[in-house]
Amino acid sequence: MMRSPLDVLLGRYAGLDRRQITRRTVPCFKNVLEGDAEQLQLCVLVDGLWLYRWPHEDAPIGRDLTLKSKLLQGQMEHLRLREFQPGLCRYVRPRDHALSA
Repeated sequence: MMRSPLDVLLGRYAGLDRRQITRRTVPCFKNVLEGDAEQLQLCVLVDGLWLYRWPHEDAPIGRDLTLKSKLLQGQMEHLRLREFQPGLCRYVRPRDHALSA
């Protein structure tokens, strides 16, 4: 999706202001259970309530404001995590369930 010239001038990404995006998202590391393996993954805490796994490990988390705006708008629900023990997370909708739904 292309940004309009007005969005570029105003510093908006997917309709959200740059300051609003950076204020509402916090990067963190969590242990994520995927199948039988537990791995330390880069995650994003949104509004202090919802935890999402960062989908691109090689992309810098501070620079990709477009992806963060998609997290804020709820377009990346398949990456949502829940913490069931301190520091240990698993997907709210596991991949096999998300593909069948």
